[in-house]
Amino acid sequence: MSIKSSIFSGTDYEIGFQQGQGNREAIQEVIEAVFNLKQITESKPKWLPKSLFVMLAKRRADKMLRKDLLNLYPKQAERIRGIAEGATVDVSSLLFIQMLEMVLCSCTSIGFLPKATSTGETILAKNFDYMNFTEPYSLVCETQPSNGYKTLCCRMVPLSGALDGMNEHGLAMTYNLARSVDEPECNVPTSVILQEMLETCKNTQEATVFLTKAKTGGHDGIITLADVTDEIKTVELSCRHLKVREPESDVVINTNHYQTPEMKSIEIPSVKSQKVQGYRTSPIRLERVRELLRNNRNIDEKLIKTVLRDHGPENIPSARTICVHGEVGSTTRSMIMYPKRRLIKVLFGYPCKNEYQEIKFSSAR
Repeated sequence: MSIKSSIFSGTDYEIGFQQGQGNREAIQEVIEAVFNLKQITESKPKWLPKSLFVMLAKRRADKMLRKDLLNLYPKQAERIRGIAEGATVDVSSLLFIQMLEMVLCSCTSIGFLPKATSTGETILAKNFDYMNFTEPYSLVCETQPSNGYKTLCCRMVPLSGALDGMNEHGLAMTYNLARSVDEPECNVPTSVILQEMLETCKNTQEATVFLTKAKTGGHDGIITLADVTDEIKTVELSCRHLKVREPESDVVINTNHYQTPEMKSIEIPSVKSQKVQGYRTSPIRLERVRELLRNNRNIDEKLIKTVLRDHGPENIPSARTICVHGEVGSTTRSMIMYPKRRLIKVLFGYPCKNEYQEIKFSSAR
């Protein structure tokens, strides 16, 4: 599959409108597919007509998200309005899909400090794991806002937020979902906050300050940050708590469980998280990455790709391996980011079956 970065520029509304208009058919397909998902239809009472169920679901999403987005992140709210009008869909449908960010199933992020790499540069890598049906709706796009930094990010076609990416200053980030017992006071999706962060901050220090001050919703996360000064930080957050974790070695590994004592104390108990694939396999994936990279230095891109394509010691693809092959969720995108080069290499689908393609920032502004 050939991957080309789309470029959206102008005001926040114009950026959203361009995204919506350029992906109109795909966005309409996603909306229809989402409301036919087994996970969604099974939550519908048998006596309730589907049309009424859909209307009520969209109304609930609108009530939960619209006000907080407008009050706290008005720029991103304008993006969403633009996407909706460009794709000729209603905003409530997009807000409902935005809530599905919470079902990210299992992601693996790895940060490499210069001492660990053969090129002496910081590298950030990630396998993004999500529901299988979403693979055709992945998007790599460059945004050129009139009032912010340029970003090169990965997202789903109906959404404005960044799931992974970097900005023109070389600040790079990955986002893994976590689970805490915290109840949100507001409902702003973490991906929306991360997009705003990339358009506002130049380095990991500014980014950690931004996230510390940000009001987040019900999307707990583990954010890995890297920049051109060869600094890597991990921000473990919930809607009410946050802890910045410094590297303990030259390789930083994050999956889907908190690693700091402060955040582990508010994590959903394992007995409950066993029902969620990403949390059941999170320690397994973390230990497998450690095993593959143990005592390795002069780590090059070939070895990084080998790790991202790994199917465990028995080389059998499954929902428990770093390259996830699951019945419901799988690795739908993989990427390697080079902050100093302002470069990402990305593929859609299984890393074991596809090749990475190079994407850089355009020179246009």
